[in-house]
Amino acid sequence: MSTDHVLTDPRPTPRLTVSIVSHGNASQLSAVLDSLCAQEQPRDLQLIVTDNLGHDLPALDPSPWHSLTLLRNDSPRGFAGNHNTASRHAEGEYFCVLNPDVLFLEPVFEPLIRRIEAGEGDIAAPLVLDPRGQVQDSFRSLPTPLELFQRGALGRRSVPVPGSAALISPDWIAGFFMLMRTSVYSGLGGMDEGYRLYLEDVEFCTRARLNGFSLVVDPALRLQHDARRASRTELSFLLWHVQSALRFFISPVYRQAKRLRK
Repeated sequence: MSTDHVLTDPRPTPRLTVSIVSHGNASQLSAVLDSLCAQEQPRDLQLIVTDNLGHDLPALDPSPWHSLTLLRNDSPRGFAGNHNTASRHAEGEYFCVLNPDVLFLEPVFEPLIRRIEAGEGDIAAPLVLDPRGQVQDSFRSLPTPLELFQRGALGRRSVPVPGSAALISPDWIAGFFMLMRTSVYSGLGGMDEGYRLYLEDVEFCTRARLNGFSLVVDPALRLQHDARRASRTELSFLLWHVQSALRFFISPVYRQAKRLRK
């Protein structure tokens, strides 16, 4: 792995570190960075971008950001491994795992940080919409094998549409946006690198709850996400999904979480 590290601000530490991994997502990355600059305060952000293919991304302009780190992999790595490596470069008090296929529609970082600082949750996210404006199932209860089969094989999805502005406390939050203190992410040891693209977020959030951390979704805040759902159309992704599901459902983390729900 090679690293390009460019400091652009004399302040000692940024407010927040944002970790984005590109898997051939150059055009989407450009769009999400533009939306970040338009809606957030880029001078408060340390941006860490991982080029998972090692050659996909051109040099990025560091000038909008507090600081910019570009990591180029010698060979592709998994979702968990890439964000875990990024977390070791994190300088911000807060850390956000972010997908390249999202768009910021409004400021969300500071409102969510205020929720965390008020003790309303330790891992936070906004409500997520698809490009048509429909609410996505970006937060859910602890899954069961039957539920996961019904979602994957039969396409049955239950989208929890909030009926009020009350905060939501789910069992897990989808990994395309998870915001927390950097100390929480590192204290949990990051995500489990034994997973391949699927259920890392489920396992991480479940382990976080077992360690006393809480999750919160603020339905007053909006983010757009264009889900690919490749496991429904590509065999290799489907196999990875099945392997990850088996790993999770036989894990001590899942067994312990199930016992606590009884």
